[in-house]
Amino acid sequence: MKADTNKFQEVVATFPKFESILEQLSRANIPYAIGGSVSLYVQGNDRKPKDVDIMFTDEAFGRANELFGLESHHIERPYNGMNKSTPVDDGSVDFLNQYTSKTGNRSYYSPPTETMPVAFNDMEVTLVPAEKIAVFKLITRREHHSDLDDFHELFQHPDFDTNIFWRIVDSLDAREAVTNLLDNPS
Repeated sequence: MKADTNKFQEVVATFPKFESILEQLSRANIPYAIGGSVSLYVQGNDRKPKDVDIMFTDEAFGRANELFGLESHHIERPYNGMNKSTPVDDGSVDFLNQYTSKTGNRSYYSPPTETMPVAFNDMEVTLVPAEKIAVFKLITRREHHSDLDDFHELFQHPDFDTNIFWRIVDSLDAREAVTNLLDNPS
């Protein structure tokens, strides 16, 4: 899908501490990818984000936490798990690592290595592609987070690339699980 620079600027204006965090990560040369609802909104989903999820690989997560003087904690839920730290006191921005979705007795994890750019000031800002987020939303299916609604809206978007979607599904060895979830959406 395509990133909308105007929507990204709107999100940055909505979360005033976000720009400073991006600038600090950029200056420290710490790689990241904006995920969750911000990434989806910027790529065409209608639902406005309520917070910002910044995703990191293991090494980058450690560096980001060191830069901001943070300690992370592990969260384990029936439908997902993750390492999390929060660089702002209002909880509007989260640093996430090892985000794992669960369905049945399987867990699915893929680091934020697939990225797409969005223009913002003089920085190279990267997003997690909507197709990857759609895979994880389908697997996780958190009812109180509108995951299925988001998935269906994304899947029907004219710019949604089903080839990328299925490539990510296959990289997770999740074709059987995803096919079952698509065939039985409730």
